[in-house]
Amino acid sequence: MRPLFVVGDVHGHRDVVVGLLREAGLLDAAERWTGGDAVLWLLGDLVDRGPDGIGAIDLVRRLERESDGRARCLLGNHEAFLLSVHLVGPEDTGSPGTTFADVWLANGGVSRDLRSLTQEHVDWLVARPAIAREGEWLVLHADTDAYLDYGRSVDEVNVRVSSVLASGDPASLDELLEALCDRMRLADPAVVDAMLATFGGSRIVHGHTPIASVLGRDPRAIAEPLASSDGRVLNVDHCLFGGGPGFVTRLDETAASVVTPARTA
Repeated sequence: MRPLFVVGDVHGHRDVVVGLLREAGLLDAAERWTGGDAVLWLLGDLVDRGPDGIGAIDLVRRLERESDGRARCLLGNHEAFLLSVHLVGPEDTGSPGTTFADVWLANGGVSRDLRSLTQEHVDWLVARPAIAREGEWLVLHADTDAYLDYGRSVDEVNVRVSSVLASGDPASLDELLEALCDRMRLADPAVVDAMLATFGGSRIVHGHTPIASVLGRDPRAIAEPLASSDGRVLNVDHCLFGGGPGFVTRLDETAASVVTPARTA
């Protein structure tokens, strides 16, 4: 298994993530890929809540090219929010009188991200996988089993989710947003069993639900992932938008370790 690294939700904090990736040895001082044959997954939510979501997208797109596809990014619910506003922003969601734009803004939508969104960005976001497999790890954005509603294999889920995003159909987009916003389902061992039995692997890594919220702690005190379900589930949402220092996690077949030094706020 090639070296495998994961990074949780960025939420527009592009420069913070650059610093983390440098410390992990994956970028040089010029922000160029130095990870060799390592694989890097960003687990989605590049946009919203923070200062430079489009800058984060552009960074990941460039690293994808420089690494020959070894640097990769999942679709997060906030990418889906942004795409829904771009496609059908004035339309009502399933809640009459509440538009897709209303929901996006209520969830930390940043007007600058929407204004800076190009067709190239849209095409790239639509093509992001919703889930992935890397060896024994099932790689997700959200800690939910709602992905099962979109297929029984990794490829089937990714094709169906991408099709919904490309369709611009308000009802389908609304259902997808609800699925991607779901959380905390992996606290149930039976749900973990079902996800792994369907998509493969023996462990799950995800973002989406801030570790600080799960533990009831200040985000600035979060400097490592949170394991649960007898070590089968790993949460790496470092809550950058709440002031967390952030970290990069290296995953082995049976273990995980933080590869950036812990820093105090």
